[in-house]
Amino acid sequence: MREHAMRNRVLALLCLLAVACGGDFSNDDLEFQNALPQRKDLAAMLPDSATRTGQGTGTRRDGLAFQVLGGTSALAVQAYEVGTQFNASVDALLTLLELFRGLPPTTRETDRRIWGPFLADDHPGHELRLVMERQGTDFAYRLQFRPRGAGEDGWWTYLPGTFKADGGIRKGTGALALDLKAARANGFDTREATALDRLDIRYQTKARPTSVELLFTGAGAALPLTRYASRQVPEGQGEMAFRLPGQELIPGGPLETLDILARWTPDGRGKLVLTILEGDAKGAKYTECWDAATRITFLQRNWDFLNPTEGDAASCPDVSALGP
Repeated sequence: MREHAMRNRVLALLCLLAVACGGDFSNDDLEFQNALPQRKDLAAMLPDSATRTGQGTGTRRDGLAFQVLGGTSALAVQAYEVGTQFNASVDALLTLLELFRGLPPTTRETDRRIWGPFLADDHPGHELRLVMERQGTDFAYRLQFRPRGAGEDGWWTYLPGTFKADGGIRKGTGALALDLKAARANGFDTREATALDRLDIRYQTKARPTSVELLFTGAGAALPLTRYASRQVPEGQGEMAFRLPGQELIPGGPLETLDILARWTPDGRGKLVLTILEGDAKGAKYTECWDAATRITFLQRNWDFLNPTEGDAASCPDVSALGP
């Protein structure tokens, strides 16, 4: 999914072309450029303490039964690591669009811009281009490849995207995707993403809290199975919500589907709610809060009638700026 080597080589070529073309931009060019998402708009906002938590992203089988008041929150660690992986996925996808950012288009039409075609060094014998079209405040774009020397009908779309402008520069709603199934059908090596057919990103930046959603569709699946979502506000509060199917919390029975909502403040304090949607423990709900050192300060289990809560609920941070 990563195209770093191609990015470096193509950028050098694009820079030469930019000089040859004079490197000039019209206001219309900038309007097209601003319809492309940037990393800082889509990345999950993580506290500094996220980099100091442990390793390993697997869901622990004993995660609900053995969370200990005052101990390190394994679920907080996992939430931060999911946020880090979320950002890596966003970064890998947007790297492809960064090839064309800041460079004048090769072809200009009233409501259409084209960058390319250029040689795709990571895919010998192929060319790539970016096509963008505008209709009012709506933009559609396609990052495309074709075999070198093929005609217009030879182009196929690797990365489709849309953006509806609303409220200012880069403000609005958008969606983009990687069509990994199409890439493999055209002979491309999708490396570590062989188990995926498609990665979708949906986002809105027009209102607070801003939000980004990642949907992973496995190879051969009709619908996305795994979902990750991020929200944030300017004050630095962040949120990760993710759904994990196929988790074995209770050995030998049906697999569980977990729904997890984690929120945190800039200093690293947080609150998490885990709900089991399917499986042996369907309906179980677990809530915990942690301090800036990721130590559990409060926990609640809805299945424990003798000792349902531990710690002080007042220790939970105020994350109300993120809304309900």
